[in-house]
Amino acid sequence: MRPYAIYINQAALNSSPRAGAQRERLMKFICSLADNPDAPGDFSEKDNVGRPVQVKIIGRYAVTFWADHAVSEIKVTHIKPAD
Repeated sequence: MRPYAIYINQAALNSSPRAGAQRERLMKFICSLADNPDAPGDFSEKDNVGRPVQVKIIGRYAVTFWADHAVSEIKVTHIKPAD
């Protein structure tokens, strides 16, 4: 299996930390999804169109993503402070 391409929503990227250890941890996790597109999050929920998405808590942030297997892509839709 070839690695999946990663796409990060611009608003999600803008809401993530700009630098530092927290950003490195977030980006390391997101990049790891290319080789492991079926990685589970800490929990799942449905997005605004009813699609199941995964949510992974990384430090103080929640990363929402889903795998688009038809085109071998990971879509990162949200990076926001975890509640």
